[in-house]
Amino acid sequence: MRRLKRGFTLIEASLFLAISGLLLIGIIAGTQSSIAAQRFKDSVQNYVEFLRTVYSEVSNPQSPGDGRSDYAIYGKLVSFGQTYGLDGTTKIPESEQRIYVYDVVGDSASIGTGAVAETLKALNANVVIEDKDVAGKTVSVRFAGNVQEYIPTWGAAIDDASKTNGTPYKGSILVVRHPRSGTITTLISGTVIQVNRTVYTANNTKNFTTVRNMLKNNLSSFGAGEINFCVNPNGVNSKADIRRNVRLVSNARNASGVDLINQDDTNNKCL
Repeated sequence: MRRLKRGFTLIEASLFLAISGLLLIGIIAGTQSSIAAQRFKDSVQNYVEFLRTVYSEVSNPQSPGDGRSDYAIYGKLVSFGQTYGLDGTTKIPESEQRIYVYDVVGDSASIGTGAVAETLKALNANVVIEDKDVAGKTVSVRFAGNVQEYIPTWGAAIDDASKTNGTPYKGSILVVRHPRSGTITTLISGTVIQVNRTVYTANNTKNFTTVRNMLKNNLSSFGAGEINFCVNPNGVNSKADIRRNVRLVSNARNASGVDLINQDDTNNKCL
């Protein structure tokens, strides 16, 4: 007698599809979680390398690029929390965070011997160069070198560890070489220097007094200190259970002054 072949019942087929669907959802969820974790890890490492690159470039400065011998590069200004983009007119959305790095230039004819901030002030240190006409009158100003705009990768944000979780860091960092000794010094300030807007306004109004004294007037607010940044995977003005502590040690003199703190470190400022 021939035995009839038995197929799957509707219930069995439904169970198979349901189980397969659940397995697929689990695989997708696990994959997405792994991708998100890797992206956050990349964001943290990218920010660490960004800060370390600042020190490398201060150690090996390039020419301002215009061939003028009366200017010398003394370091970098790293600016957090500016309101306007590089053109000075486009407002930066609250959902974004942009960090700008400018060359700090100054006179090269006279090199002082005092503390680095006082010496830079005496050398008329600034992040702009004045273009003058044949009579010596300033007709415009421009950035002293190439300006770097850094945006944290994969939607992360750089929080201020000293403030409420989700508060972006705002302030300024000077990484400068002493004009005489060549020693690199890190100075920090809680002041947001609105470089982009100031340059735009000066060129638009032809009043160059403010931009000429922009850095000089703020040098007194800079001093030694430690900064604890918290890399936040959830973006600007968001809370996150897991943030990574990137520390800029007090008086950092080279790239080794940028530390990525272990999550289980008792001195982690971002827990």
